[in-house]
Amino acid sequence: MKKHALITLAESVSDIRELETRFLDAIDENAPDEETLIRLDTAIKVGKITFFVAKIGGTPVGMCSVSRCFSTFACSDIAQFDDFFILPEYRHGGIARDLAEAAQQWCRDNGITSLTVTSSPSDEAMYQHLGFTLRLGTTYANVIE
Repeated sequence: MKKHALITLAESVSDIRELETRFLDAIDENAPDEETLIRLDTAIKVGKITFFVAKIGGTPVGMCSVSRCFSTFACSDIAQFDDFFILPEYRHGGIARDLAEAAQQWCRDNGITSLTVTSSPSDEAMYQHLGFTLRLGTTYANVIE
């Protein structure tokens, strides 16, 4: 059954704090400390990252983020889709699609020409179902310490 969610933009870390903590716990990462939350709040406020929050009856039940950067390949702004999380009791009701569509529309409205997501193999089908269908290769990371 589709659960109708209102999708809003987070204005500060307080709008996503509980969801971010539950998301990190679900992927076996540590909860954010106060210093991390301050950095995240600053990034939200200066527009480095935009969080979309799904609410049902005023309660935040899901989120995702879009982080923009400039691509010399595209010679335009592109973005990364991330922080995708829906509380387990609200999954399979259409909220994932609502969040992905809101993020994609925001990208169109803000001149972002490409939205990518990095996925584990187990989540590939879900992201393809949400419109991420162009395979660009494999992502590698180098953690800079």
